[in-house]
Amino acid sequence: MSLKRSINDKHVLDILKGGGIAFFFYALNLILVYFIAVFISKYYGAEAYGRFSIIKSLILILIIIGSLGLNTLAIKLSSDSNHFKNSFFSSNYLKKSYLIISISSLLISVLIFSFKREIATFIFNDVGLEEYLTVFPFLLLAAIFLNYNSNLFKGQGRVLLFAIVSSFLSNFLLLGVIVLVYNWYSQDEFYLILAFFISVLVSFVVSLFYVFPLNYAKNVEKLKVKKLLSYSLPMMISSSMIYIIFSVDILMLGIFETSENVGIYRIVTQIASLNTIFVIAFGTVIGPKISKLFSENKKEELRQTIANASKLIFFVTLPILVLILIFSNEILSFFGANYLNGLNSLLLLSISQFLFALTGFVDLIMNMTNNQKAFGKITIACAILNLLLNLALIPKYGIFGAAMATSFSMVFTNLLAVIYIKKNLKVLSLYIPFYGYKTKKNNA
Repeated sequence: MSLKRSINDKHVLDILKGGGIAFFFYALNLILVYFIAVFISKYYGAEAYGRFSIIKSLILILIIIGSLGLNTLAIKLSSDSNHFKNSFFSSNYLKKSYLIISISSLLISVLIFSFKREIATFIFNDVGLEEYLTVFPFLLLAAIFLNYNSNLFKGQGRVLLFAIVSSFLSNFLLLGVIVLVYNWYSQDEFYLILAFFISVLVSFVVSLFYVFPLNYAKNVEKLKVKKLLSYSLPMMISSSMIYIIFSVDILMLGIFETSENVGIYRIVTQIASLNTIFVIAFGTVIGPKISKLFSENKKEELRQTIANASKLIFFVTLPILVLILIFSNEILSFFGANYLNGLNSLLLLSISQFLFALTGFVDLIMNMTNNQKAFGKITIACAILNLLLNLALIPKYGIFGAAMATSFSMVFTNLLAVIYIKKNLKVLSLYIPFYGYKTKKNNA
């Protein structure tokens, strides 16, 4: 099937339409993220940006742990007509999830607050992190529930709302607050974390107005906690392992390297991750679509949708890789001369992020087709490998060691998932130019 015919596929058109909306806000969000990075790096310094990056990395992993996988399950259940249809809930999964998440996130927050000094001093060897960790527990609570609500919108097909609430709104507020505070109130670094908390809290409150009040169908299935967790925990494991593969390098650099080098590496990873922006944007639409087609047993439509979406990703991400490779020196110089120390890391991560983008839907495919346990096993193995590689390479090679460990682990993880999907779902979730994809009706 040609690229033109792939694009004309009705499911791909839906992905382009919904993904286009998401992409617009992801593009704006990306601009905001880079403005935030530039502002903090230039006015507060690479060391402050390193601390800020460590806090963001901690937030990401603790969202996964605190949600117990219920945030990912929300996408699946919200796109399943047996649980949510025409704005009416047919089961009590949302209320149960809120209850479970409230308990788990409160426990984590109390622990972080109680040991903030030990975490800052003995783990990261940076006393400057302690004041960040004073606000961190409150930030974490707001971030966990904001993430859950955002995934709820994603599963319900409310793409525009998801795109705005999930990250755009909080980053827009964050940039505005830190610029105003720095120029007209105080240049104290403490206001960075305070601004972060305010931006996430406001976004969470806004999301609540679109979640409540809840409308229920006449017959509501009463799901038990045990059943919900039986589905969500494997998703939590795979999500946390994916985090370890993609983001643990920041935390480990925080342990072995200076906050300044963490800041440089964080800028490098953000530039390299430009390759994955389309995967994230289109994923807001394709995840619920995969779940819907699978639940309706439309196997051939499912296979062709995945194949066409993978082809589309190849053609939109390749130019981004080429531009980063050509202008890598100029891009890093914009942030400051010391950021050129991350040049080799940028080149390596850009190539590996491109390869990841080509196979970037594998987690959605496996989680939405009841293969979450298998995906969990794959990610556990690769996460352990990534931890070992980081431990071995960072002390010797610094930020380039982190880049090597992360690059190998992310590509290897998705390669194993591609093989599993090909074997069990009979579809190649990776577009290879000139490789024919066959459907029952025609050749691609």
